[in-house]
Amino acid sequence: MKKGNFILSVLIAFIIYSFNTSCNFISTKADAYPALLKRADTANSAEFANLQQLYKKYVNALEKDSNDYLDKIKLVELYINEARITGNLSYYNNASMQVLNSITENKSVNKDIVYKALAYKATVFLSLHQFADSKKVAEQALQINPYDADIYGALVDANVELGSYDEAVKLCDKMMSIRPDIRSYSRVSYIRQIFGDNKGAIAAMRMAVESGAEGMENTEWARVQLGDLYLNTGHTDTAKMLYESSLFVRPNYPFAEMGLAKMFSIQKQYDSSIVHCKNAIRVISESSFISFLGEQYKKKGDLAKAQEVQHDVLNLMLENEAQNQKEMYTKHNGNRELANAYLHINKLDDALSFAKKDLEMRPNNIDANELVAWIYYLKNEKQLAQTHIEKALATHSQNAALLYKASLIYSSIGDEAKAIDLKTTSFEINSGLQTDNFIAIK
Repeated sequence: MKKGNFILSVLIAFIIYSFNTSCNFISTKADAYPALLKRADTANSAEFANLQQLYKKYVNALEKDSNDYLDKIKLVELYINEARITGNLSYYNNASMQVLNSITENKSVNKDIVYKALAYKATVFLSLHQFADSKKVAEQALQINPYDADIYGALVDANVELGSYDEAVKLCDKMMSIRPDIRSYSRVSYIRQIFGDNKGAIAAMRMAVESGAEGMENTEWARVQLGDLYLNTGHTDTAKMLYESSLFVRPNYPFAEMGLAKMFSIQKQYDSSIVHCKNAIRVISESSFISFLGEQYKKKGDLAKAQEVQHDVLNLMLENEAQNQKEMYTKHNGNRELANAYLHINKLDDALSFAKKDLEMRPNNIDANELVAWIYYLKNEKQLAQTHIEKALATHSQNAALLYKASLIYSSIGDEAKAIDLKTTSFEINSGLQTDNFIAIK
């Protein structure tokens, strides 16, 4: 690779960052409260400056009184917020768990503070993709306080990831009854999407956006999700408007940049897609963003560049996985990400191995079954592909990409009637579906 290569420079920076910031934290006075890291995004510097002031306020209070548990909770809120905004999950998850452990392991802390600490632990476990642990901790918190909407949100998310969809519906209804706000509406939207109600999902996510504060990260996240719902149902112009609106009120927002990257890819404007993808990567070096960039090079016809990028993604993930095993407070479950990384370079046996590990943790999850089904299809193991695609279709999701994959699998086993029906439905949902995304690599 050339010295000035964009992807290599991003990856090297990210690997160095991961090495330097995911070292084990030691609970001494000097580092008991890890500092906020400098953001790659400078467009929202006023917001970050405010957070830095809050950080100093909480740490100063804690240095005077290490038993000020309310300020510990507020500090964890900052860490979780920064993890979401910056993508520096390893650093901030460790920082959060270090502080939270100092609360939950102390028997003298009052139950209201313990509740908050358990609720945030559940959130951190979700970020780590440790879904069973998240559910367990959230249920402990629920025993302390069954009247707070936030804990139902964590339980909704954990049950969705574990494939307990009916239970997630009940919990979401409870959350809505306590506090109908951006967090509740966004979960209603996702559950409606899972059960095949795309129009209802759009309506709920629109309410989520309207109930949030314009320009705040969680509001713009909801606006991008709304854009994705429109994009995935063939309404490209509306999706573009939403992504651009998000960037107008929150410049450099990486998820909005990726929305535009996906939109331009659908329109086969690959150079524009690459530009927006790189914009996102400069803010958050998310492996899925970089993999998407590799796909754009492939679609553009630069196969060598595409493979170079995808191999770099895998190497980055393996480096991070090795470091992950050394963490003191948290360990990230990266099975699904590694499965996709191997899939992008056509190492199907390795991809299947990690996809099956993911599935073992959540055998009823439709996304986990879809991934395993697709890898079996690429390996020409048709019956196993059918078994898992049927589980992926269990909630009657109207995701066009899922239905198109299912059509290919049913066609491979000779059920042409079902294959045609699924294919027809997929294009009715999204007439602009990119079928070249599903061409088997041989």
